[in-house]
Amino acid sequence: MSVVASNMREAPAAPDDAPLPEGLARLRVAGALTAGTAPSLRALVRDAARDGRPRVMVDLQAVTALDAAGIAALLEARRVLEAQTGGTLLLRANALVCRALKETGTIAAFALWTGPGM
Repeated sequence: MSVVASNMREAPAAPDDAPLPEGLARLRVAGALTAGTAPSLRALVRDAARDGRPRVMVDLQAVTALDAAGIAALLEARRVLEAQTGGTLLLRANALVCRALKETGTIAAFALWTGPGM
């Protein structure tokens, strides 16, 4: 499946990516984040936490659709990561994602990346 892709590493994957703060892993999501793909995101976040990577930036720049199941997966990701010592979830969201989070009243639940590349 190419909808949810993981690039869980400390360094940026492409030259146009801004450097991440130390210890922050990046998880890229592309395509639709919906009921069909949300379980993949949940699994990747649980794997990151289990593997000792409790600080994750979920890069949503390439998301083309976001439904209630996708938002629920993001909220669960936040809960799972913040349950770990030093756990953090940071979202790099595009306009579509921001609009969906605002419309559902969940945007305040997330830390949003405002660094270079936005």
